[in-house]
Amino acid sequence: MKFAPKTELELDSMSLLEPGIYPFQVTSASNEISKSGNDMIKLTLTIWGKDGSMHFIFDYLLEAMAYKLRHFCESTNLLSKYEAGELYPGDCLDVQGNLEIIIQEGKERPDGSKYMSRNSVKDYVVKKDKVTGEVFNDDDIAF
Repeated sequence: MKFAPKTELELDSMSLLEPGIYPFQVTSASNEISKSGNDMIKLTLTIWGKDGSMHFIFDYLLEAMAYKLRHFCESTNLLSKYEAGELYPGDCLDVQGNLEIIIQEGKERPDGSKYMSRNSVKDYVVKKDKVTGEVFNDDDIAF
């Protein structure tokens, strides 16, 4: 068998999405407590790459990241929940929207090696009409 050998760095980057905007769906959501002792919702997100591949990452919604919490609600038609000041895991399940992915470089381990780099959610993207500036979802587009 012939193959192209790859370095650990190359293997690490092969499974990552390039930074950019991607569609997502929440596949699970649960109440959790942050390391600081604050309430948060842990999300498991299915993200579709530009080639149609599926990727799974975790994200966390908490009051301390107010912009991200609001943008999540805005991008998934849950703004009324946000404005009411209450959001529960069941509200988040199966919702869809768009998000911005970044790559977090792996940090150094105590033994000098590095943890793998990983994708993370920079923010949730609220689509706005370029002419009117009004928020819309892909659901608003008739096909």
